[in-house]
Amino acid sequence: MRRFVLLALVGAALLVGFFWGGELGVGPMIVTKEHEQKVVLFFGQPTKTIVEPGVTWWHWWPLERVRTFPRRLQYLNAEPVEMLIRRGEKIIIDYYVVWQITDPLDFMERFPLGVASAEARIQEIVNASVGAKIGNLSLSELLARSEILEVLARESTEDLDGGGAAIVDVRLNRVEIPRNAEKAAYEQMAEQRRARAREQRVAGERRAREIRAEAEKEAADLVAQAQADAELTRGEGDAEAARIHAEAYNKDREFYAFWRSLEAYRKTIGEGTTLVLPPDHEFFRYLSPENVEGR
Repeated sequence: MRRFVLLALVGAALLVGFFWGGELGVGPMIVTKEHEQKVVLFFGQPTKTIVEPGVTWWHWWPLERVRTFPRRLQYLNAEPVEMLIRRGEKIIIDYYVVWQITDPLDFMERFPLGVASAEARIQEIVNASVGAKIGNLSLSELLARSEILEVLARESTEDLDGGGAAIVDVRLNRVEIPRNAEKAAYEQMAEQRRARAREQRVAGERRAREIRAEAEKEAADLVAQAQADAELTRGEGDAEAARIHAEAYNKDREFYAFWRSLEAYRKTIGEGTTLVLPPDHEFFRYLSPENVEGR
């Protein structure tokens, strides 16, 4: 019984040793973790690529060796760079890159020195791409995070030309103006705002003139229509008055003539009025003694 327990302990120790050695790249088995991917080499030549986690046995152990590469996303905080953008404005760009090893064998052949050499090449490519894209932007467009920055990751991966790595994302951490250029930049931004204000003021004045012209035209049309309606109403009133006068005249012409003469006397002969007319003038027909006595 003791011998069986001793053998079990020895076997367990050997198994643990195998796993421990496999994690370190020694021993008859290779242990690959979730965040790892490995390339097995036989006298410097790759014989197997392991991209899935688990346990793999050596083929030619101990003549083989293994190189391990990260599987998870890699974060590269690039060094801030100073560059010129549109209108000669100088700014400092601080950005970061998220990248990943997609093929460990291609990556090892393209970057034999490992992750450090890959990050140096990635930063070189992204620097050029960022400079090309940002150089065509104004400061306001850049501060607004123009959509043109969205293509940096794709274009940088294309410029990387394979190599078993892909750039997942490129983002700006901060955009700063150099200390010696802050005053000029602020003055330029203020002048841009003043120019924008002038444009809006001119557009507002032009619109105000258009509104006033439209209002004056509408007012003139309304006045003309009102005058036309007034003339029509006045004509209708005059016609009705003439009709009434005609009816009155036709009913008693003599009385109508008498009444019209009285209206003429009232409007013509006032206090202190002197008329020089012959006594038999038609104007005094109803004031003659014969007509007064007859009436």
